[in-house]
Amino acid sequence: MTLVVISFKDGEVFHAEVADLSFDLAVLAAELRSVDPNSERGIFALTAIRQIIVGDPAPAPPADVVDGWDRAAFHFIDGEVLRASIAPDAMLGRHGGVWRIVEPGADEMRTIAVPYSSLKGVFHIRQWDSRPPVDRGEDGQLDQLARILAEREMHASSGPPTPHRRALLARLRRPRDQQ
Repeated sequence: MTLVVISFKDGEVFHAEVADLSFDLAVLAAELRSVDPNSERGIFALTAIRQIIVGDPAPAPPADVVDGWDRAAFHFIDGEVLRASIAPDAMLGRHGGVWRIVEPGADEMRTIAVPYSSLKGVFHIRQWDSRPPVDRGEDGQLDQLARILAEREMHASSGPPTPHRRALLARLRRPRDQQ
């Protein structure tokens, strides 16, 4: 049994032990290690899980070893981006993957397990971006909906409406008896 910390998409966190992290099934069976004496075991849908931290952190391998690993950016559906060097022994299953990672500038190695349903994608990157997060467009406070609406407004005000830009109600046909 492996000790894990399971974090869910709604922010809830469980400390548990799991026997299988292969991600072959769409659910994860776990024995709970929480303060609630009423819960012993649980089966969790992987679609509800954001990330699993596996075991305790270990000291990072020497820099020359980590430099030989792939650099990756894990883009989560909630907007977070995790940049890390990933060990070559990653295990990819049907519904998720398990990676040993070292984040840039960190002195410890962590093992994370992430269901694919929590990710937009994992991108192989050539080099670390040295710009601050705000300049990279990763400002956590940036409201993406506001940005999309502003872009839409900018495009809508750029000229006369074309047939494909008319409002939805203007595109609807009236019933014959009302014409």
